[in-house]
Amino acid sequence: MERKIYFKQEEIKLGCSSTAKATTVENYYQVVEIDEKNVQVQLLDLNDHPFGEVRLIEKEELKEYTSCPDYFKNKKSLKEQMVEKYIEHGDRHYENREFYSAEYEYNQALSINDRHLKANLGKGKTLYAKGEKEEAQKVFNKLSNLDALYEVDNKHIFNEFGIELRKGGMFEEALSNYLKAISIDPSDEVLYYNLGRVYYEKKEHEKAIEQLTLALSLKPDFKEAQEFLSKIQSQ
Repeated sequence: MERKIYFKQEEIKLGCSSTAKATTVENYYQVVEIDEKNVQVQLLDLNDHPFGEVRLIEKEELKEYTSCPDYFKNKKSLKEQMVEKYIEHGDRHYENREFYSAEYEYNQALSINDRHLKANLGKGKTLYAKGEKEEAQKVFNKLSNLDALYEVDNKHIFNEFGIELRKGGMFEEALSNYLKAISIDPSDEVLYYNLGRVYYEKKEHEKAIEQLTLALSLKPDFKEAQEFLSKIQSQ
């Protein structure tokens, strides 16, 4: 039997007795055709599972409902909006150094999409800020294995990821990920600059100079790279 989704605006009352107020909600229903004249209608919960009373109504009564042929497609985008909202809240808490609240928001996002790049990055940064370095390492390792991280469109996320690894003293992980990013987009001077910074902090100054020189070959007026290169050469 084919499953279809419909919605219907219905009035409900909130509160008790004299304080009760009426409000209108949109309820979504699973509708299954039984025969030529009748359909089976059942309410959907927040996870799109049918629950509660199963009602048998005539097809004619479906005029009171609105068909939603793209319900699940739109539902996916709504879930993505929820993920982005949780991440936005998490970022705000992180900036305010409210790390426990930030972790909660990132976890909420990950409960919807556990492979979301920004949610994982946010959680990793937060755990590190809380001093939970081993747990942060697990999240960063998970990020390293997400193929989407290495798509050109996600360079800004990748760049931030590498910076956090370097700040956390995870130099080998940072190097590994920057090298993968460069293999995907070898024309990004910022990646070479950041790679140079990692080598510098590893006290491998010759390799740092090499990467900064590559960055400047791509962008000769790259001021930060110029200044950093001069600093190393003067030491």
